[in-house]
Amino acid sequence: MSETPPQAWRRPPDAVYKVLNPLLGLILRSPLHGLISKRLLLPEFTGRKSGRPYRLPIAYVRRGETLLLGTESRWKANLRGGARVGVILGGRHRAGMAAVIDDAPGMADLLAEMIRAAPQYGKIVAVRLDPSGHPHPDDLERARQRGSVVIRIELD
Repeated sequence: MSETPPQAWRRPPDAVYKVLNPLLGLILRSPLHGLISKRLLLPEFTGRKSGRPYRLPIAYVRRGETLLLGTESRWKANLRGGARVGVILGGRHRAGMAAVIDDAPGMADLLAEMIRAAPQYGKIVAVRLDPSGHPHPDDLERARQRGSVVIRIELD
């Protein structure tokens, strides 16, 4: 008998994000950031084609001076090939270099690290870890087909 693959988390309607993102961004930039900054940061970057500034609250995992973020959203295209970014992290402005990781081996290692640090993230991306702590290959491939990537930011 085969195991049923996990279902990917359903993203709320865009209208929810239009209200929630500015509110979370305001909190992350305020003295109240401690309420949410252990799990959320605010990356800041410019659209490559549009020149539009992006500021999107997003969950992260920190490993020293490296930040790991996951997304399926289209804005990831602005970071392909490497891009300078700013982040508001723990109430402080920092800068770093972002890279989009979308190859299976690179994603496998980083996703495993993210899921071990924040198990709920595995439910969001519908990727389970096997007994040895590696992502199930089928789950990983389905996530990649949906457009999931890991963004790695190396802080200056």
